[in-house]
Amino acid sequence: MDVFKEFIVKRELTQNEKISKIFIIAASVALGFTFVALTITTTLMLIGFVFAGLSVYIGYQIVARMFVEYEYILTNADLDVDKIVNQSKRSRLCTVNLRNVTACGKMNDSVEVADDETLVKASANNPELNDYYLRFTHKEYGNAILVFTPSNEVVELHKPFIPRNAENNL
Repeated sequence: MDVFKEFIVKRELTQNEKISKIFIIAASVALGFTFVALTITTTLMLIGFVFAGLSVYIGYQIVARMFVEYEYILTNADLDVDKIVNQSKRSRLCTVNLRNVTACGKMNDSVEVADDETLVKASANNPELNDYYLRFTHKEYGNAILVFTPSNEVVELHKPFIPRNAENNL
């Protein structure tokens, strides 16, 4: 039986990111007004408006990069994890062959990342949702651990592909 499931989770902004977003918006608007105020009475007024618009646009682009979603695509034994920025730019974080998983389970304080492991974090940052981890060997990352926030259905669908000798804390 073939398995295919997609699941998208939106990453919640941390408190520091929310504060940064407010400061970036305020700074870009203030910089725009400064450019206009400095050039309003000179012949360079058009350049002031261009720089003002440019500063507001750059501020918008920086804030837009804070809106991140993760998409988990389970196709048989392969779990693809994509990062989607501002619902427009998609990049592949990693592909995990679930048959290469050495440990999996719910994320808790007892799960530690070793020095030789690469952490691939694709979780929602939402305390109301359960985060899970997968330890695996990857051709690009070497020993790696994926932290992600799948739905219960995705967790149930990937269970049959986990090797029996893997440490399973699901």
